[in-house]
Amino acid sequence: MFDLYGTLIDIHTDEESIRFWNRLIKKIKPSVPYTAAELKKKYLIKCKDLEKEKEEINILDVFMDIFDVDKEKARTIAVEFRRLSTKYIRLYKGVRKLLKKVSREGYQLFILSNAQESFTLPELKKLKIDSYFNGIAISSDYGVKKPNREFYKRAMQNFKIETAVMIGNDLECDILPAQAIGLKTIFIESNLTPINNEVDKIKGFKNSVLYEKIIELTI
Repeated sequence: MFDLYGTLIDIHTDEESIRFWNRLIKKIKPSVPYTAAELKKKYLIKCKDLEKEKEEINILDVFMDIFDVDKEKARTIAVEFRRLSTKYIRLYKGVRKLLKKVSREGYQLFILSNAQESFTLPELKKLKIDSYFNGIAISSDYGVKKPNREFYKRAMQNFKIETAVMIGNDLECDILPAQAIGLKTIFIESNLTPINNEVDKIKGFKNSVLYEKIIELTI
């Protein structure tokens, strides 16, 4: 069971700059009756309002409200929002090789990610790794997110699995809550890993160490 961003996918986005909001307005006109600054402010306020109701929001609800559109149109806006705010997105070196190797060994592979379904599913297809996974749990669909143990439990119920090895790059979100519900874990260090020098980590996918660790924990 893999975390996604920072573990399998290296990504950098910028949703702060006014330049991004101006580009978004130009792309989705005539749906935008706001200036870039007004749209950014309205977006942030709506996100905060929805966060008062549940732990993890669905970005489609934000766009449906601020643009007064249906879900299909909101999804189109979400795709453009993500595309325009993304500076780069790529797999870490060795990821595809590992997924292919592990899946060929007969393991079931799953994703457990704090993310937006409207962003993540297109990105998995774009990077051509969606076919490796037997199940994908995304926090926007669950209304809760890591490190909430409930997210783990509900995802595993939906996957119809009783145990797993959780592989992630964040100690607080990926490793500790998984251990708390009895899962084995592998801590990956990437460029997006929060600094922690006290816990052993595996550095990326460039060699066979991670594969060997997976085999060791599942024998």
